[in-house]
Order: sequence, then C-alpha cells, then structure tokens
Amino acid sequence: MSNFDNLPPEMQQRIQNMIATANPNNAAQQEQVAPQPAPQPAAPTKPPSLMDHTIAARHEIAAARQEIAALQSQLQAMAQVTDAVGNAVGQLYATFHEQSQPTTYSSEFQAAPPSPVDDSDY
Repeated sequence: MSNFDNLPPEMQQRIQNMIATANPNNAAQQEQVAPQPAPQPAAPTKPPSLMDHTIAARHEIAAARQEIAALQSQLQAMAQVTDAVGNAVGQLYATFHEQSQPTTYSSEFQAAPPSPVDDSDY
C-alpha cells in the first residue's frame, strides 16, 4: 500500500507521470507496483416514479394547507382589529355628537346691538 492510495485516480496518474519523467529507469517498476484502478462509471440515476411524484405532491399540499391556516388566522386577527378600531371611532363620534346644543355664534351675533365702530372707515 502506497501513500497515493487515498488520492483520487486522476491525481495518482499525474504523480506517476511526474515520477516517470523524472526517473525513466524507475517508471516500469512503479507501474508494476501501483496498477491503475479502472474508472467506475457513474451510477445511473433513475427517473422519479409515480409514487415519488405522489409523495412529493402530498408534501406540497400539506405545506400549502399549513400556509393557508396561518393566513386565515392573520386575516381573522386583522378583522378583529378593524372591528375594534371601528367601534372605538364610533364611541368617540357618539361622545362628541351628544352635545345638547350645537355651538353657533351666528344667533348671538344677530341679537347683539350694533357696534359703535363705523364700518365705513375701513
């Protein structure tokens, strides 16, 4: 077992090529000691089956239902806040609208005697 066994095959090949070019007498001996492993083909990936699609769809549906439930609770909270604000505004309006007599100064102005100031001076 050499120190190169833990390296990837490409790296082992490059190192052996460097050693072979540096020492031509030792090249044949190195090739006999460390034979090159055959590159393994990549494992083919199988396409997803119908069951895989069904399981993925169920997960997406469950996530969508959770999101809808969260949005419904947010919508209900917003409706409660809107209702409370509307009630508060109605109470404030009723409080100020309950004045016994509106305050208008025009009737008092008409009943007052004429002022001693002559308006023609202006």
